[in-house]
Amino acid sequence: MAYIKIIDTDDLTSPGTTRKYELGVRYVDHSSTNTIKPEYMYLKAHDGLTQYQPYSVGLDVVPNAQLTTKAPVTTSTGAIVVVPQITIPLGRYFWGQVKGSATIVSTDTFAAADYAEVLNAGTGIKLDGGASGSTAEAGTTVAIATASTSGGTTAVILSGNEVTIAAA
Repeated sequence: MAYIKIIDTDDLTSPGTTRKYELGVRYVDHSSTNTIKPEYMYLKAHDGLTQYQPYSVGLDVVPNAQLTTKAPVTTSTGAIVVVPQITIPLGRYFWGQVKGSATIVSTDTFAAADYAEVLNAGTGIKLDGGASGSTAEAGTTVAIATASTSGGTTAVILSGNEVTIAAA
């Protein structure tokens, strides 16, 4: 994977109608004061994307959109999960967060240090393994909760790892 060292940081919060960077290129925000620096991937939105909702990275044959987002689908191989930290209109180019401290939609109640996964067609993270106290990282682990929550959104650290997405 290729990394880019310098971007217009306004692009992190302003999706564009024209492509400004290579699709799939990554950017690490070294100006962040977090221990794990936020990492982003440049993509094209396959649809209108909901703020904080997890999406998978996928392929498309449409020119200028060969690397795009999609709803998470079951896979036993490494899926890349991105989480837009802003709402993204259909067809816009944007930087989706893949690693570091982030906010993500959650459909379960999390305790701090619970691991999280994304399921097939999931619109939020679930407890990895289905139960609180899920403190063993697995091939499905996309994030770890940094605070307790009762659903809605959860503060997490995204692993940036390629993961397996289970059917249910």
